[in-house]
Amino acid sequence: MSQSKSPTQPQERFAEYLRSHNKRRTAERYAILERAMRMQGHFSVEELCGVLRDDEYRVATTTVYSTLELIVDCGMLVRHRFNDKATLYEKAGGVRGACHHHLICTECGKIKEARDPELTAMIESRRFQGFDTAYFSLNIYGVCSACRRKARRRKLANTN
Repeated sequence: MSQSKSPTQPQERFAEYLRSHNKRRTAERYAILERAMRMQGHFSVEELCGVLRDDEYRVATTTVYSTLELIVDCGMLVRHRFNDKATLYEKAGGVRGACHHHLICTECGKIKEARDPELTAMIESRRFQGFDTAYFSLNIYGVCSACRRKARRRKLANTN
């Protein structure tokens, strides 16, 4: 029998994690969890703090940082560091096939998500001795098409 996915499932999963790790179950932590689970794509602590402020929910930035780390440890968020940028978070895929890769422009810093089922299947089929893979992240660095066009225009302008 399959378990239904109710809207409270992340809260229940987080509550169980907090209980099993002897962590306090506070209203602030659940508010942060709820807003983090509503975020789309990659987000920073500052962006999440902005959402909390917009919702008129006052919480210390240090509480947001520490709670996000608990949510990462719980497996519901993934932490990324792209280039020299601040840490970004996104919801963990968890479902086979939901995995994506990141194309990161070294010029402008834009991050684009790309899905490649063949590459994902190849990585998922790999087994590492003495290691159980929880998730993986593939970052591909290069120059996006917009930055390439700008560079071509600058080059043309300099040759004229």
